[in-house]
Amino acid sequence: MLKAMQNLYPHASKIYIERKRITYPRIVIKADTSLFIRVPLHFSNSQIQDFITQYHTWIESTLQKSSASYMALQATLNAHPNEILLFGSWQDISHFSNPLKPQLLSMLQDYIYPRVNEYATLMGLTYQSIKITNALSRFGSCTHDNRLFFSFMLIFAKKHFIDYVIIHELAHICYKNHSHEFWNLVIKYCPNAKALRLALRQEARLYPALLQRINQCKE
Repeated sequence: MLKAMQNLYPHASKIYIERKRITYPRIVIKADTSLFIRVPLHFSNSQIQDFITQYHTWIESTLQKSSASYMALQATLNAHPNEILLFGSWQDISHFSNPLKPQLLSMLQDYIYPRVNEYATLMGLTYQSIKITNALSRFGSCTHDNRLFFSFMLIFAKKHFIDYVIIHELAHICYKNHSHEFWNLVIKYCPNAKALRLALRQEARLYPALLQRINQCKE
């Protein structure tokens, strides 16, 4: 079955069929164009084939888009070997001493901590604490007791992207959801918030590879 699928989906870098303890089958296409077909343990090969056939058009279309996006991503990285983004500007890693990550963490803290205070004062809000984390799946979060967390990966982002994330998380002090009222508050202090959100998501496709470059530096 795998060989047939490889012929059917040439845009997929790798294909995996996984039986798992799940209730419903699902399809996952990752940024590197790897394709995962995850099905319940009881699924037969014919059921898997029927499921794939049902979603064939969507799979092929998504793989084509992902392939083009991945190639563009690789082209950008290849154009900047041994470099990382520092607040949105390409910088050669060799310009820094080792270890690299603590220096970048300090730079990010120097920007984020006072910026949070500025916006909190402007918005009339009070938070409990700020911490930079190694989160990979989100740029920021606000806990039920108003502790603010920001991802280290924001070191790669332009400062106006970081400001948007700060305002977004501060707004969660008032609204622990993404309701209409929440977005109204965000937009009050960041009028182009939704455009910035989309742009950050696009640029953030580079960030895991840049993080890997940092982690490969000698300690």
